Amino acid sequence: MSNGPRTVRELVEWLVASIHEGVWLPATRLPPERSLAQQFGLNRSTVAAAYVELQARGLVDRRQGSGTYVRGDLWGITPDWPRYLEQAAFRPLAPLARQIVETRQRADILDFSDGNIGPDIWPVDNMQRLLSDVHLNAALGTGHPLGSPALREAVSLDMKRHLDTQVDPESVLITAGAQQALYLVARGLLRPGDSIAIEKPSFYYSQALFQSCGVRLLPIPMDGEGVLPDALKELVRTHRPAMVWLNPTYHNPTGATLNIERRRAVVALCNAWNLPIVEDDAFTHLQVAGTPKVPPLLFRLAEQSSVLYIGSLSKVVAPGLRIGWVVGPRAIIDRLAEIRSQIDAETPGLMQALAATLLLSPGWQSHLQAVSQVLRQRRDAFNRSLSALAGLGITWTLPAGGLHFWLRFGASMPDQLRLERAVMSGVMYAPGRLYGAEDGFARLNYVRMPPAQAAVGLSRLADAITTSP
Repeated sequence: MSNGPRTVRELVEWLVASIHEGVWLPATRLPPERSLAQQFGLNRSTVAAAYVELQARGLVDRRQGSGTYVRGDLWGITPDWPRYLEQAAFRPLAPLARQIVETRQRADILDFSDGNIGPDIWPVDNMQRLLSDVHLNAALGTGHPLGSPALREAVSLDMKRHLDTQVDPESVLITAGAQQALYLVARGLLRPGDSIAIEKPSFYYSQALFQSCGVRLLPIPMDGEGVLPDALKELVRTHRPAMVWLNPTYHNPTGATLNIERRRAVVALCNAWNLPIVEDDAFTHLQVAGTPKVPPLLFRLAEQSSVLYIGSLSKVVAPGLRIGWVVGPRAIIDRLAEIRSQIDAETPGLMQALAATLLLSPGWQSHLQAVSQVLRQRRDAFNRSLSALAGLGITWTLPAGGLHFWLRFGASMPDQLRLERAVMSGVMYAPGRLYGAEDGFARLNYVRMPPAQAAVGLSRLADAITTSP
């Protein structure tokens, strides 16, 4: 059984052992028969027979039209873990998000749902050389509460060079990626019952982060140029949110960039209402070659004491380089550093040292230019492949940066059915519903796969959504 169960008996033994080990807790659903059959390369009838045997042993209940569930009264096997999970602050992933996470693990899937650049773009060779310049005695010791002084200096210099924004290194807190920075802000500065205004659609709708903090999300309508300031004004007047959270540059998932006039209007509105802004800017270095320069940061346009700016290296370097930062007023940064020290002593020193060395190296600018050129090549190739499908009623806007195309499907088909057909054809993407959009939208990563492979994936997707039931 080293390669997995092959017979009904072996599958039953594996399932019983898994239930006793807590892989599936009492009252939870076992995988659908088709899914488990695909996992082990079995006939569906083999899985069905194993589930019947489990029912005969009194371990599961089979519910018509719903699935097979571990019996809820098996508490001689494990503690009442579901009760603990139910009362915990963090909520589980939504079923759609869980389905995407599980499906993208399959080796046969062409994955457009990922949110990162591919391994062929990571600056591995340059970073391998730079590792020899890292002083391990310093990197492996206890660091500064705000993060490595060298890295904070490097972040400050990078923001000045590439974003025309001056920041004090003492106002920079290094985090384990942008996600940790967002968590610290939410946990450290918001209270249960507070509300925040965010774009709709938005990456934040796919996160359990705010639910765990008891924070409500107030959607700001968008168009192709970002949030609508008049709509934000009405929302602020009516609901008085505690903060405004925006992803104004190469917005995830739509790719929109808030224009300069709207940036000024948003800043003026928030200043008038004394509202802080959280500016999530994880994609700013991912500019397609030849596209217009992005407008100034909200952080730069506003009084800097009213904006918390969040940046990251994970998107432009590699997802495993969990280096992010939050920049803001010293008192706030110091408080966030205290909170972080209670849950995570510091971002790993070796990662910080490598990141600082990379940002200060001549190869950093070369990497940014190379990424920009790859984005241009793959975006244009992706656009050509999509153009061949235009007859299907699919529409999109050409992104000037970031990693994604935002598609609207013309055919009337429920998102769940469209996604199921895509998966059966060996393709995964991120439905717009994951980000709070209505049915019919999708986010596709155009960078992670080489153009020829992406073209195959788009062709499969087209076949999946046009094939009759």
